[in-house]
Amino acid sequence: MSTEPVARPRMRLAALTAVLLPSLFGGCTGAETPGPGTLASNDDPGYSARDAQIIETGADGKPRYILRAAVIHQDPATGSVALEAVDMTVSQPQDPPWRVRATQGRLPQDARSVVLEGSVVLEGEAAPGQGMLRIRTERLDYDLSAGRVTVPDAVRLEMAGRTLEAVGLEADLNRREAQLLSKVHGRFQP
Repeated sequence: MSTEPVARPRMRLAALTAVLLPSLFGGCTGAETPGPGTLASNDDPGYSARDAQIIETGADGKPRYILRAAVIHQDPATGSVALEAVDMTVSQPQDPPWRVRATQGRLPQDARSVVLEGSVVLEGEAAPGQGMLRIRTERLDYDLSAGRVTVPDAVRLEMAGRTLEAVGLEADLNRREAQLLSKVHGRFQP
């Protein structure tokens, strides 16, 4: 028996490896590669996720808010998070939670507030026994720490067959108080 057939495949594999390795790793240099566990600051891609859920807890360990979004993407330069198709529930200390939905939003790095835009709907119990309050607008700024909402543009409030429309709104959701700022119009159905 000859050893020639066995030697040829090994030589072919060695020759193929010698040709492929320089082409696969050509252009890579150790000087440009960051150390283990680090990324160069301009190479930080942030993070992205689909069908994501962000839960912020309070000192008691209970959720302060639960934010669900179809897509989230962090901007590594600012640390803020862009949100698409937002559905968020914000818990209140002693009261029923508020729910807010929007086409998109932005959560800053400190996660103390959220800016929501596009078909924004905020819903919650107006006051015990008074029914559901619904606020509709195109932009809403929600200070999650203080429980305050600001709407700079057109806003519509709906509650128990009553509708109020205005430009601008400031609300303290913890106290269940709202102030319409200008051009207030109302409709009341019996």
